[in-house]
Amino acid sequence: MFENIIGQSSIIQSLRVQIEEGCLPSALLFYGPSFSAKLSSALEAARVLTCEEGRGEWDCACAACRTQRVLTYPNLLMLGPRYFDIEIAACADVLRRTGKTAARYLFIRAVRKLTRRFDPVIWEGEETRLRRAAPTIAEIEERLDLFSPERESGNPAGLEDQLAKIVTLSRKLSTNISAENIPISHIRRAAYWMHMSPGTGGARKIVILENVDRMHDPSSNSLLKMLEEPPADVTLILLATRREGILPTVQSRLRPYYFARRPAAETAEVLQRIFHEDDPRFNSLNDYFLSWRETNLDQLKSLARRFVEAVLEEEDEENILAELNDHLTGKQARDFLDSFFHELSGVFHTLLRRGLIRPQRLAEWNRALRSHFDGFSRFNQNPQLALESLYYHLRTRQ
Repeated sequence: MFENIIGQSSIIQSLRVQIEEGCLPSALLFYGPSFSAKLSSALEAARVLTCEEGRGEWDCACAACRTQRVLTYPNLLMLGPRYFDIEIAACADVLRRTGKTAARYLFIRAVRKLTRRFDPVIWEGEETRLRRAAPTIAEIEERLDLFSPERESGNPAGLEDQLAKIVTLSRKLSTNISAENIPISHIRRAAYWMHMSPGTGGARKIVILENVDRMHDPSSNSLLKMLEEPPADVTLILLATRREGILPTVQSRLRPYYFARRPAAETAEVLQRIFHEDDPRFNSLNDYFLSWRETNLDQLKSLARRFVEAVLEEEDEENILAELNDHLTGKQARDFLDSFFHELSGVFHTLLRRGLIRPQRLAEWNRALRSHFDGFSRFNQNPQLALESLYYHLRTRQ
């Protein structure tokens, strides 16, 4: 079990032991930086917990494991925002370049992480919106079936055209998912589903909620009620970047598992084994996925360095803020600010390694980074104001 997870050995070992000994709690929190295998581990835990053979090997032939591998397991709910478009585009490229069975699984799972967000259970009461999305979902699934790893014929004819069409349709579909929140109606419907009759065949139900630290207060309060008395046949796995972004009352009902940032060697292994990528430009998975956004990676790194230089030297302030403001308009503002703040954190740590700032200042700057990003992502603060406020806040903390 968990053979497909690279790194995070202490967490994985803990999960293995708790599953084997039957002492895994019903509500878990996987938290840590982006791209640290939180969702991959959650999906693998879901597969192992539902394995009909009880062993949970990746290649298990039981019906539950077969459906879990391609994310069609009927007793699974997935909620929450995610970087769907760039993940699907990146995985399509891996399949296009390699044509391997493992790449087909990678691509299918990336797409279904999106389509599973449209389970009718959680859209009850919003049937009009669901009906509008239904034709797109149906076409995606029809085309995706051509890539099934169980098809003896392998990849379909017109591979690149099929991939391109699915990527385009998925990008259209993803606009129906909130980038910042899990709607309170979806939380309530998931809670109702948990308490309905047992899952198909009496099987265990799994609920996975991503980015719960971005949830607005009404949704967080509804989540608290959801966690109060979960049924015995349900496992909830919550994912977050920052534990402190979750209500303390919610945290108290979860067993936390911290997923640390992967070291360079493990990052390189993920890039090579999973994405068949060895470009030296990519020092992290964030760099790799960022390359699938419109933002130029080299330009972003340069902007982050210049921003910090302006903070330290009190020069070039107007120019750097004006350049950054040019990127903070339209629907891509959140993605850009997310990536920019990630790069800023990297610059901060570089300054620490070079002895140019003290550990205390690093801690203060990172706290400021988190609070200002929260102001934008959770409380809908204007992105330009959030960035300008961060700049002057860092200036006062020198």
